[in-house]
Amino acid sequence: MRLTWNLLIVVALGAGCSGPVQPVVEIHHDAEQARVALISALDAWKKGEARGLAQRKPPIRFADDDLAMGLRLFDYALEEPDAPITPHKNVPVILSLRDARGKAIRREAHYQVSTEPALAVLRSDR
Repeated sequence: MRLTWNLLIVVALGAGCSGPVQPVVEIHHDAEQARVALISALDAWKKGEARGLAQRKPPIRFADDDLAMGLRLFDYALEEPDAPITPHKNVPVILSLRDARGKAIRREAHYQVSTEPALAVLRSDR
């Protein structure tokens, strides 16, 4: 009898430990909108207009360490131009950069692009 009572207590206490069930929030990702955001961000950097991305409608958050260090983008190429841009997947891009002295730098960068809750293009390779 004592074993049964102890078992009932353990079961009753265990049932309350799981907490309420949280709903799964589904985030919608538009692959074409992601592609447009990535190309828009890189084109703006290439034209020297990256600072204006936040004022666009819709705004684009763009973060890149090379941009922040003052490197200029002269050209770029998506390594897989026809591949869909999906959440949490790195998009490889070959960047042709120049430093303040005009020295050419070529490197592979990776970006992650999100469309929800807002447009964001974030460098993810460092």
